[in-house]
Amino acid sequence: MESKKVESNAELTPFEKEFKVQLNLPAAYFSVFYAIYVVYMIVSGNFSDLPAVVVLGVIAIGYLFGYRPYKYVVKRRTLEIHRRIGKTKEINLMNCETITDPIAKMTKIITNAHSYEIYMDDGTRQTVAPKDQMGFVDAVVHSNKRIHCQVEEYNQTHRKWEKKRRKEEKKAKRTAAQ
Repeated sequence: MESKKVESNAELTPFEKEFKVQLNLPAAYFSVFYAIYVVYMIVSGNFSDLPAVVVLGVIAIGYLFGYRPYKYVVKRRTLEIHRRIGKTKEINLMNCETITDPIAKMTKIITNAHSYEIYMDDGTRQTVAPKDQMGFVDAVVHSNKRIHCQVEEYNQTHRKWEKKRRKEEKKAKRTAAQ
């Protein structure tokens, strides 16, 4: 199993970064409660509704874990969103205006709280939820230097680094002038 991971990472060029998708808790909860419900139906002997419940559950779980992304790959100027079933979606990062934290809304209960939204020039948006969040934002920002980053955590850490770098430069100039 681990040899497959090494092989897939060996295929990546230095300009490509691969990010796994964060576990979607609502999908996991649905799967667990669905399995418990099916077992309950079998134990209670309710076999008349069981085929319909199984078929609908398989379709729902197939959608949740098949059509949803399982990894993101940032290649030079594109973001590839890989799915187990269906086509891989490619987004040109040069057509992206903003990457931001999700806007607070009622659907936050359903969506992943640790996802990011990427807004394109044409007004569309793409929601992504990588495990390595700061690494993903860093890769996107480095791929498109013009993108406006509104991810609060990323901006705070980079402000600290920038302040530290400026402080060290000032200190180096003072010591060089003496």
